[in-house]
Formats: sequence, C-alpha cells, structure tokens
Amino acid sequence: MESNPLAEKAPVGEFSGKALGRVFRCFTEPRAVFAEIAARPTFFWVLLLTVVLSLGVQLVLAPRIDMEATVLQGISRAGKEIPEEQVREAVNTANRFRTFGLVLAPLGALAVTLLLGGVYFLGLKVAGSEAEYPPVLSAVAHAGFPPGLAKSVLLSVVASTREPFPAQEIPRLLKSNVAAFLPEDAPRVLTALGGVLDVFNVWYWLLLAWGLAAVGGVSLRKSAGVVAVLWGAWALLQVVLALLR
Repeated sequence: MESNPLAEKAPVGEFSGKALGRVFRCFTEPRAVFAEIAARPTFFWVLLLTVVLSLGVQLVLAPRIDMEATVLQGISRAGKEIPEEQVREAVNTANRFRTFGLVLAPLGALAVTLLLGGVYFLGLKVAGSEAEYPPVLSAVAHAGFPPGLAKSVLLSVVASTREPFPAQEIPRLLKSNVAAFLPEDAPRVLTALGGVLDVFNVWYWLLLAWGLAAVGGVSLRKSAGVVAVLWGAWALLQVVLALLR
C-alpha cells in the first residue's frame, strides 16, 4: 500500500489532541480522517470514548428499567406460566445484577468493537486487500462513533423523560428503525429484520464503506460489498434467532 502524504506531513501521536480530534472530525470530514488512519491508525481515544459512551447510556437506562415488568413480559412472550414466587425470585435476581450490568456493558462494547475489527479485516482479505488489522480496527471504531454517539444521546434523552418501562421497549424508544413502527404482535421475523433497517445503521454502513476502502486499498464498490455481505449475514442471524425463540 502506498504511503499517505497526510501522515508524513503531520504525524499523529496515539494520545495526542489530533488523535482525539479525528474522532469528532468523523462527523464532518470522515473521508479525510480515514485517509489519515490508513497511514497512521490511532485507537486510544476512540476506544475510550466508546467505552465511556456505553457506560453513560447504561447509567441513564438502568434506573428506568422496570425489572418486574421486564420479567413478566418475557414470561408472557414465551407463553409460559410461572408461579408468583418464582417470578419474585427472578425479579430479585435481575435487580442484583443491575450494577453488574453497568460494568459488563462498557466491556461488551469494547469487545464487540475489537471483534468487528477482526470480522471486517477478514472480509477485506477475501476482497483481495493487503490491509493489516490495526488500521481496519481503527477505521471500524471511528466509523461507529458518530452514529453511536447520536443514537446514545437521543436514547438517553427519550428514556429520561419516560416512566419506568420494561427492557423490551428499549428498541422502540427511538423511531429510527422499521421495527419501531410495527405492532407489538408483529411476526418476530419482521421485527428482527426491521430492527436491522435503522437510520443509524445506514449511517454506519456508509462510514464503514468509506473507511474500509481507505484502509484496505480497495475500491468503494468492493468495500461496500464487504459491508453488505456481513450485514446481510447479521440480518440472517437475527431471523434465525427470532425463529428459535
């Protein structure tokens, strides 16, 4: 892959203000940021902000979740009948794990980002790219931050104005995907597919296609194909899981 003159003229340190600026410049000039990442990937700030963002959302959502309603709705959807004593025990267990979830969610967000970096790295290899894992991970993380931040802020604002609600309502709080407009008794397959067709996902797909093309040294058509295939596989997995429930 040819060297990028942007990096040669202005090297970016991992912990520098320029590296931090890259994260937010993805809102306004993503293609320039991805060109810089192709030559000098950075990780610290974008991964740190991803973890902080996940923790912040959990701090807002956790107190708003009605655990009893969550458990009862889960039992109802499963078509089961459980004695009241077992219901209370399930609610108590869920409440005990509420704090644990505050720790698990940020770590999960970090793990998912690292995993996605690996998945798209393999996807680019199949497409003929010679890219290494670090720039692919950096591109994936930076591509996910703008839609992630926008969605998290809106979700937090909406949730903070609501009375306590069951966890199952979280995907419907924002009217940003097709599933949010389907009736609650809609077929699970349609709901699963509708959840994938989300405004923030589309934003993410566009940024991913640009980012992977830049760091992978492949055409935009190829990078878009990688994104389409992998997200198609994700949608298929959601359908399979919906059928198994």
